[in-house]
Amino acid sequence: MTEPALTFVLLTPDNFSTVRTTAEMVGLGGAGMIELLIVTPDPAELDPDPAVIDHFLSFGVVKADLSRGAGAARAAAVRAARAPIVAFGEDHSFPQPGWAAAIIAAHDGEWAAVGPVVTNANPVTLVSWADLLMGYGPWLAPGRAAERSHLPGHNSSYRKDVLLALGDELGDLFEAETALQWTLRARGHRLFQESAARVAHTNFDRFSVWLPVHFHTGRVFAATRARSWSKAARVAFAFASPLVPFVRLWRHLGQAFAAGIEPSVIARTAPVLAVGLIVDAAGQFAGCLTGAGRSPELLVDWEFHRNVPRAGVESGEWRVESGEWRVRTE
Repeated sequence: MTEPALTFVLLTPDNFSTVRTTAEMVGLGGAGMIELLIVTPDPAELDPDPAVIDHFLSFGVVKADLSRGAGAARAAAVRAARAPIVAFGEDHSFPQPGWAAAIIAAHDGEWAAVGPVVTNANPVTLVSWADLLMGYGPWLAPGRAAERSHLPGHNSSYRKDVLLALGDELGDLFEAETALQWTLRARGHRLFQESAARVAHTNFDRFSVWLPVHFHTGRVFAATRARSWSKAARVAFAFASPLVPFVRLWRHLGQAFAAGIEPSVIARTAPVLAVGLIVDAAGQFAGCLTGAGRSPELLVDWEFHRNVPRAGVESGEWRVESGEWRVRTE
């Protein structure tokens, strides 16, 4: 094989150490089918590890500014990718064995995008569980192989030609990936969740970080979604946003029960989840009325260096072979 079947994209604001664990796990499971593409503001400082790079069919670096948001950087990676399928990953999200083969096989069908199911890589605080439900509730493992209206952000894969057809819109849409996926569906494309592809995601686990993140995430999402709306539509959605947390709370609790999370964990997580949903709604209110502001660049500051959980660090350890946070028993 001289051309990769899939390009796997990782973003780092500094050097290879930030994304090493994720890259290592994908490379070990890629069977020489994958191009690794790293997006960084300073390629000279990347310092990639040859022992990890050697597991990939090819390796490339894209220079891009991450200080004002990651959307344009992801769009640049799409344009540079050699493979017909472009998959995105994170320094704190770990594809499990069989992920690559499952994603590539699913793209043999009619799907423009394919996403995985998601597990909790750091189940050490109630904030972590609440963050998982808010960000990935619809796709929790064990999940099912089925057509979806949207897929896990920052962890899904796309046909390169479909993304390129979006032209100059691509960078803006990547700032809020749900809006990107809704745009694809509006253009007649179909999205699929592949239950054989699994990732373990590290979630925010402290209130002091989690709440600001969800305010700014909500603001970016609403601003991106409302780009083409009239002023009247923006105002109407803004003043309806306080109702959204009640609808989402019920939905996310149902997703937790469906995924088999322990009822005691769900009950203790519910009040925390409610607070996060209210903060997210406040962000959406602001995004509809005032736009995204500086939220995209602020989110970049929180997006990286999350691959070691901050809470419970003394009582657990990473297992690179599984990408999961394991509680020590010794």
